[in-house]
Amino acid sequence: MSDIPAFPYSLFWEERQVRSTANLTRKDAEDYFPLARRVPVRSHITTYPLAMANVALADLRRGAVHGVAVLVMGAWQERET
Repeated sequence: MSDIPAFPYSLFWEERQVRSTANLTRKDAEDYFPLARRVPVRSHITTYPLAMANVALADLRRGAVHGVAVLVMGAWQERET
């Protein structure tokens, strides 16, 4: 009989964490917006109601999201831009 292979405990329980990666300052935004007006910056945002968070994760895993996926809470409407 062979040993059971080791695996990350978090995968077994499917534990997940949500983290923000934004660490910009007000000055960064002040520098960015004039540039964004000169360059045709286009955002691609797909929103999901919070109740569909697992669908959003599945879409991200299979590469179906182009741009960013955003979970919305409350009375926000789902939209794609």
